[in-house]
Amino acid sequence: MQRYREDASDESHDGEDIPLHYKRAFGAGLKRQRVEFVPAQDPDAGTTTTITPAKSTDTSIGDLYASIVLKPAKDKDTKPSEEEPKEICSDCKLPISSTSQPHEASFAHQVSLTHSHPPSALDRSRMGLKALKSQGWDPDARRGLGREGEGMRYPIKVMAKEDTLGIGASIPKEIQEKKKEEKPRPLNRKEAKQLAAKERQRHERLQGLAQGLTAGSEDSPGKTTPDDSAVSQAIVAEYLGLEYRDADAISCDFESYFQPTELKH
Repeated sequence: MQRYREDASDESHDGEDIPLHYKRAFGAGLKRQRVEFVPAQDPDAGTTTTITPAKSTDTSIGDLYASIVLKPAKDKDTKPSEEEPKEICSDCKLPISSTSQPHEASFAHQVSLTHSHPPSALDRSRMGLKALKSQGWDPDARRGLGREGEGMRYPIKVMAKEDTLGIGASIPKEIQEKKKEEKPRPLNRKEAKQLAAKERQRHERLQGLAQGLTAGSEDSPGKTTPDDSAVSQAIVAEYLGLEYRDADAISCDFESYFQPTELKH
């Protein structure tokens, strides 16, 4: 018993020492029987055959090529078969062909049909529409007013009148151009302060000019006394930035107009 165990252990150690690529492959455990092939028998062994002489290859090839290239000759005596008259559609005036798609579903037939339109969107509670319907007008018939339907089909579009002009009056072009002019841009705080300061300085200058003219004429008797119109004209000229001119004055400058004149002795 001990001897058997030692032999088994030796065999197992010997098997472990064998490289893997030298070991036999593990099979499926089934033994397959070998298939023995039998040579085929001649089917014409027991029959007698008659050998027919083969045609020449030149003529057979020529006939084959002619049958492929040339069209078969048509018999002139044969008359064309009379085709049966096809049924014509009364709506689209086209022949009805027997296809997988029915003729009624074709595009040409659908276009030629009279399509149904949706009802009119007019308010049925309007008094005007009720009056027209009482006189025989149908709003869903898509016809105009009148006996033959030649009138208007839709009401006149109303436009809002935003001016006070009369009917048929037109606005002059000058007024229209003035309206089209851009509105002045609103000033910001800095620009408003600058404009107010400039207006204040101009007002003070004009006020001082008017007071100086009147005071100088009263104090010095040699100066010419300007009238109120001359003072107002000078103030307006100074305000508008224009050069003041008077026909009676010798000088163009209105300051030289009020210079004192030399007294004659």
